[in-house]
Amino acid sequence: MIRKPNYPRVTAELLDGTKIHANGREGETLLRLVEKGPHGLRAYDFPGGPPFRLSAYIFDLRGMGLAIVTDREPHATGRHGVFTLLTPVRILDVVEG
Repeated sequence: MIRKPNYPRVTAELLDGTKIHANGREGETLLRLVEKGPHGLRAYDFPGGPPFRLSAYIFDLRGMGLAIVTDREPHATGRHGVFTLLTPVRILDVVEG
């Protein structure tokens, strides 16, 4: 039997009181962005390996009103993205999937 990963359902609040709900991989990505803070989030910061669609999850979070910048960082075979959350958020609730 294949075990399905448990991704969180996250409720967060912006400074203006707006609440956002990020479920699944978007919720996991939001938690990691908050955790990494100004150091930025890289794909290899995820346990178990990088999510294949990290840029898509960032795109979805931007659509929820979050300001996230993308910088490029060189490595041995090219460059990878470093994502930094600029919007202050407060995590209100995390329900593990």
